[in-house]
Amino acid sequence: MRRTIARELMDEPVDDVGELAANLRDIAFANARLGGTAPVVRAIRRLGARRVLDVGSGAGDVALALVRDGERRGVDVHVTCLDVSEQMLAIARRATGEHPALAFVRADGESLPYGERAFDAVTCTLALHHFEPDGARALLRELRRVARLSPVVCDLRRSAIALAGTWLWSRTSRNRLTRHDAPLSVRRAYTPAEALALARDAGWQRPRVRREPFFRMTLTDEAPP
Repeated sequence: MRRTIARELMDEPVDDVGELAANLRDIAFANARLGGTAPVVRAIRRLGARRVLDVGSGAGDVALALVRDGERRGVDVHVTCLDVSEQMLAIARRATGEHPALAFVRADGESLPYGERAFDAVTCTLALHHFEPDGARALLRELRRVARLSPVVCDLRRSAIALAGTWLWSRTSRNRLTRHDAPLSVRRAYTPAEALALARDAGWQRPRVRREPFFRMTLTDEAPP
C-alpha cells in the first residue's frame, strides 16, 4: 500500500473550536485505549526522564499521562507541551486543567527554540505522519538534537489491515474531523522500515523501531544497555 500525500482537516485552522476539541478527545481516547499512550509512558519510565518536551502535543493527553505516571512512582516529571497551533494549545490547557507540571509553548517542531540536549527526552505522538519526508527528517533531526537520552516517537504503521481497522473505529464517532482524518492518517503514515530510514537520514545513531498493538510503532534512539 503506497503512502498517500494529502492534507488532513486538522492540519488547517478549524472554524468550530468545539468540533476540534471533540476530535482531540477521540484521539485521546484512541491513545489511551488503542496503544498510543502506554508505549510512550513505558519508554519515559525506562529512560528515567524527568524533563520532557512533547512535540505536537495536541490535547496534552500524553503529556498529562507522563506526569501522572511520575506522580504514581513518586517522581517529579515536568513536560513542556509544544504545538504549532494556538487552537491546540488552548484546548490542551483546558483539557489538562493547566497542571502545574505542564508548560505550553507555541513553536514549530522543525525548528525547536531550545539548545542541544535541553531535555532528558522528547516525545512525539501521532505527528510524524503529518510531515512529508523532507519535513519528517527535519523534525526527527530536531527531536534528536534537543533530547539528552532519546527521542520517543509513537505513530501509526501503514498497512491495509490498519486502514480497515481505523476506518471501522472512525465510524463509531460522529465527529467530521475524526471520520475524515483517522483513515487518512493511516494512509499518510510511514512503515517501520521507512521510519528507520528517515531516522538514520536525520542523524540518529542507534534508531530502533518497536511494533506496538493496534497498528502503532515506537521509534527511539537509546544508548545500548
